[in-house]
Amino acid sequence: MAIRRNRNRRRLMIGIVVMVIIGLISFTVINIISLKKEQHDMKEQKQELQDEKEQLEKELEQANDLKNLEEQARDQLRLIKPGETIYIFPDDITKPDKDAEDTEE
Repeated sequence: MAIRRNRNRRRLMIGIVVMVIIGLISFTVINIISLKKEQHDMKEQKQELQDEKEQLEKELEQANDLKNLEEQARDQLRLIKPGETIYIFPDDITKPDKDAEDTEE
């Protein structure tokens, strides 16, 4: 009887140890997968930020261009050169009509 108890206890202890090891391995694998996914997301975010940086650098280069400055002054501030006349049209006349475009197609 004592031998059976010892065997049962030994089997129970081995089972518990195996379950703990399986649990630790599972936790580690899940953690590794999670970190890989986060790494992938960070690489995508880094690429998006690099693209945005390049775009902003291009805009910065254009900001110092005299032609660009003149265009911005004319469009946004409605500035004109001496001797020029500015004509301002209502927005509904200058915007393309969606219904007209649909009928042309």
